[in-house]
Parts: sequence; C-alpha cells; structure tokens
Amino acid sequence: MEYTELSDYPLPDGAVTTWSPVCAPDSWSDDARRLTHDHEAHLASAAVGSWIGSVLRIPLRYDGDALRRALRAWIARHEALRTTVSPAGDSWKRHLVEADAVDVAPQHRGELTGADAHDLLSDHFAGVTPDRWPHCLFATIAQDDGFVLAFGADHSVMDAYSQLLWFGEIVELYERALAGEPDDEMAALDVGSHVDHSAAARSLSEVVDAEHPAVRHWEEFLHDGEFPAMEGASPQVPASPEESQHSLSRWAVRPGDAARMERLCANLGTGTQSGVFAAIALAMRERTGSDRLRFVLPMHTRHDRRHVGAVGWYVGLCPVDIDLRGVGDFGEAVARTRAGVSAGRGCVKTSFARVAEVLRLESEPRLVMSYVDVRKVPGAERWPDWNARALRSPEPSRDEVYLWLVHSEEGISVSARCGRSERALLAVEGLITGFEKKFTEVLGAPEVLEVGA
Repeated sequence: MEYTELSDYPLPDGAVTTWSPVCAPDSWSDDARRLTHDHEAHLASAAVGSWIGSVLRIPLRYDGDALRRALRAWIARHEALRTTVSPAGDSWKRHLVEADAVDVAPQHRGELTGADAHDLLSDHFAGVTPDRWPHCLFATIAQDDGFVLAFGADHSVMDAYSQLLWFGEIVELYERALAGEPDDEMAALDVGSHVDHSAAARSLSEVVDAEHPAVRHWEEFLHDGEFPAMEGASPQVPASPEESQHSLSRWAVRPGDAARMERLCANLGTGTQSGVFAAIALAMRERTGSDRLRFVLPMHTRHDRRHVGAVGWYVGLCPVDIDLRGVGDFGEAVARTRAGVSAGRGCVKTSFARVAEVLRLESEPRLVMSYVDVRKVPGAERWPDWNARALRSPEPSRDEVYLWLVHSEEGISVSARCGRSERALLAVEGLITGFEKKFTEVLGAPEVLEVGA
C-alpha cells in the first residue's frame, strides 16, 4: 500500500463519470452536537483544493445503477458523510441529513484518455471544501473488463484509516448491489458515529487549561512556541505560493525484512514502529550528527470498539523526542524510541487545536512522521489485486516535511512531501536512503541473524 498523489496512479482510457451526493434543500435539520476544536481549526485554515481519497480498480462488470446504490449505502452507513456546517456567530453550527434522503447523481463526461481523466478527476475532487456539502465526491473510469473507482474527501470527514477501510467496504457493497440485495439491508451496519465522537471529544477539550498535563508537555516540547524542523530541509529562499510541494513514494523494505524486524522488535519487548523510528533516528544522526530526533506523530483515537469501522477524523497528535545520546547499539536505540513515543502518548486524546488555543500558538508542525500497520484492515489481502492506493492532493510549497510509513503484506513503503526546493528534496531523499541502509545494516548484524530469517 502506497500513499501517493493521483498523478502517480496509472489511470486508463475509458468512459468517465463523476458522481456527487445530492439531497433536497429542505431535508437538512439542525444538529446540536458540537464540532471538535480540530474541526473548527481546519475550517479556519484548510487550503483551497486540498483533499484526501482512495482509488482502486474493481475487476467486475460496470453497472452504473449498482454503483449508485453501493455509494448511497456507504454514505447511509456513516453519519459523518451526511453532516455539514454553517457559520453561527463566532462559531459553527452542525446540520444533518437522514440516510434515506441522500442519493448519488452521475454526470457522464465521455470517453477520455488517462491523462485527460487525471485532469478532470483532480478538478472534481478539488471541489470538496470543509464548509460546503457534499464533503466527498466520486469518479469512475469504465472499461470492458472492469472499472476504476476513486473518491476525494475533505479531511473533516475522513482520516487515513477511513481511506483504507473504504476499499473492502465499497467492493463488498458493489457485489451485493450487483446481486440485487435491498437497499436497506446494504445500508445496515452497526458502527459508531463520528459525530457522537466529536461531541464527546469537544466536552473533554473544554476543560483543558494551562495546567493540563497535555498542555504542559507540548509547551516543554516546543522551543519558544516553534515546532522542530527537519535539519537541512528548509528552503534557502521562500517558495512561490503557486508551486506544489515535492512528492515522492517508494517501497523501502521488502516483506521478508519487515517480518524479521518485527521479530527482532518483539524480542526487544516492543513493536515494529519502534524499530522503524529507531532506524530513522540513527540514519538522521549519521547524516547530521544530531543525537535528538524530534517530530510530531499522528495517532488514532478510535479507542471505543464501536468506532473501529467508522468513517471520520479520529486522529490526535503525539510529540515525540528520541534522545540517542550515549546510545551504542540498536537495542538501546529501540528502547529510547519506545520511551520517546510513550512519553508523548498521553497528549493524543487532547485536541491539539485546543492546546494551541491555550498556548496561543501560531506555528504548525514542521516535521511529521506517521507509521501505520495496515495488515489487519478488512480486505487488505485483496489490495494488490485491486491496485488499491490511498491518495492525497498536491499541497502548496511550504517548509514542512511529512513522511508516511505504511507496513503492509507487501513490505514497508515510504511516502513523503517537502518544500519545492532542491535542498529540501535532497535532504528527504537522503534520509529515506539512510533509513533503508540502516534497516539493512541492523538486520545483517550477527546478533540479529540469530533471530531467524
């Protein structure tokens, strides 16, 4: 599984249709459940044309009506996709439309080349915004032996795990629709609502003040209110706002090596995430001479079992400080890494937007690294057959660096984006190459060979 931009996905020639959820204007009702502080911050700062999504190829005959019913059932299942917001003084008010009031309308765009389809889909998905429904749009490219299906959504209703859940869920719904299953049965799913989760999270955030442990931890992590940056990745001259960030993605670790690292970390009493970040920290030390790796780690907040299969934005931020001073071997590096993540884990449940409000922060994270193990996601074993891929939109060029490490049955992929400068690109590419070398070096050590191939 890779996390890339749409331009990296090989779209075929074919009959293109775009799809948009629709409902009658009078079907909306006010909803008293409040938005999270993070949602409100997103409404204030989201870049125009920014979206996240997914794409796959379904190797079944294309049936437009069956697909319409499958998409409608997916939206009916997940309340977050049937909500929107409007301004209410200095705040926002939520609105809800019931499941049976939503349909999905097609717009046929004709036979297009893959290149023209890319431009059309990019423009279509760039139409999602945090303050205007629908917050999720779809597109298909039909061929004789199957079809490509993609969506783009605003981050306010979607996180990375939601992107991954969609693959198996939408294929299953389409298969059921082809088989003629009734709409009400397809729409039925015992799953939690992200809207309920948001209201509960808002209540917890309201009591956060300057003495809250999460606020104090973040304050200690930041230097004069500024986030740590990746050394050597800041552009020497400001980038033009019209330029997009560099984007890159590659498979960094083979499946067998990933499995060996997992066994090694288990013997060290921890998980693969600690081994991966330890290898990155050691690679960074070799490149820069720094004994500290400080970054922001997104972590899920799906702590209620009913929300495990829900679509929504279930993400908190963890400040991570890995201190390698005096570390001589990989086992020590893993232990320090685990300690660095554990120290900040308590911050994840507390809205960072609320923390920023209390601390009056104006800066944003500048080095963000994410590690996600997707092997247990429903349907993951079929992703290679579907050519499934998670997507992100191009972003305006700034000096922050994002790295996404995805551990799947195919190995570990690394995707990244950074400022539009040669200096930033070389720094990020160098770090990824250093990580790959360090990973190989660690697995080749004599004490690791005893773990088994």
